[in-house]
Amino acid sequence: MTDLHTATGTIWAVFGHRFAVEGPHGRFLADLGPKGVQGLTLTPGETVTVTGERKPSEIKVTRLALGDGSIRAVEWPAKPNHAKPGHAKPDQAPADPEAALAAARNAGYAPSGEVRRKPKHFEIPATKDGAAFALHIALDGALRKVELAGARAA
Repeated sequence: MTDLHTATGTIWAVFGHRFAVEGPHGRFLADLGPKGVQGLTLTPGETVTVTGERKPSEIKVTRLALGDGSIRAVEWPAKPNHAKPGHAKPDQAPADPEAALAAARNAGYAPSGEVRRKPKHFEIPATKDGAAFALHIALDGALRKVELAGARAA
């Protein structure tokens, strides 16, 4: 759920598509995005009202009201669709988790948990000879890397 926040204040600095505002509740940073600032000139000393999604460090502006009464809507790109574990995201090459599981079994490992899809490989927890491993299997089914479970590099 998006947390919309509205704040009014005076611009005291402009940094490309972001600008700093001081209002009754203190200072905050507002972000219009590279496309949202196109054709717009913001100047220090101008009074504005912004509405947008509150982030820890700034407000992602979706509506900007300028001191002259003009209002500008700001469109942000849609957030990426996060796929379920083991499935490709829209920008990833298609791959079959069953083929990765088969590759693990063919290499003598017993898959023991959820298949996790990464951009260029699958990660599969598995066991072999009583030891636990994390297998990295390329999208083409090649076993790329075998790590002892819990021995991952930071």
